[in-house]
Amino acid sequence: MLSFSKILFTALVVVVVWQGFKLFNRGKQVSSKEQPKQTKHEKKSQSKPVAHELEKCPNCGVYHAEGNAHRCED
Repeated sequence: MLSFSKILFTALVVVVVWQGFKLFNRGKQVSSKEQPKQTKHEKKSQSKPVAHELEKCPNCGVYHAEGNAHRCED
């Protein structure tokens, strides 16, 4: 049968385990103060993807970057 002491002990164990996990995970997280800060210029350059013009090979029809050497496979 469940007694008050068993319920209290079970609740205490659950709270201790929960607090232990919180403490363990807090050590893994890196605070925002420790992360290197980026300047506005770095953020802009990372957010814009680079686009390349493609040209079609007259022999095989494969598109490749303009100005790069292309060798058709026979």
